Amino acid sequence: MILVGHSDGGVAVAMDLASELLGINQYDIVKNVDRPNCIISDRYSATHFFENEYDFNENIALPVQFGVHHSNVKYLLYHFFKNKHGVSQSRYVDVIHPQTYFGPSSEQAGGILIEPMALVSSMCQLGFGITIKRSASVGHHAVLGDFVNINPGAVLSGFVNIGEGTEIGTGVSVSNNVTIGKRCLIGAGSVVTRDIPDGVIAYGNPCKVIRENERWKGIELEPDFK
Repeated sequence: MILVGHSDGGVAVAMDLASELLGINQYDIVKNVDRPNCIISDRYSATHFFENEYDFNENIALPVQFGVHHSNVKYLLYHFFKNKHGVSQSRYVDVIHPQTYFGPSSEQAGGILIEPMALVSSMCQLGFGITIKRSASVGHHAVLGDFVNINPGAVLSGFVNIGEGTEIGTGVSVSNNVTIGKRCLIGAGSVVTRDIPDGVIAYGNPCKVIRENERWKGIELEPDFK
């Protein structure tokens, strides 16, 4: 498997899930920034590459996943490797733990990673490159945009809409029919009872807008992501 980008946590989780679900124990970790290599378990064989050293066409048969979880980093990595190396959405595989409930009437766009004990209820629409972490719950008819990151124990009620690139913190509760905008960060433990606009950090009980989400500052956005 090819992992694009890397953080210690993102790579470790992706490797364990892919090994358990797909029987994969050998990984090519391809990075596009100069940073220290990841800590790798002795269970796996892994080689780190800079992107200009790696031939994606030569390794066309290998499935691809992200080696990171943060929404803004996944966004940057996806567009970098698509534009420079032609790595399209179709090459990214789903890694969904079997102890997840995924409603048969729900749909997803690919490249998602779901950890154990998560729940995706009925009639949900999940975008590309989403991460749903352990014990998180996504209610019926929810819509999650591309690159959304749902952290452990978060609970999204029915008819919730989460915009592209938004991160939902650990233990957050989102009430029915709430819309959270694009590129937001909702702080851990928040209770969201009202809509949240695009591009902000918000937290608290009740959840309130605090300031602009600077994680996305300076990132050139594709037209469909603005």
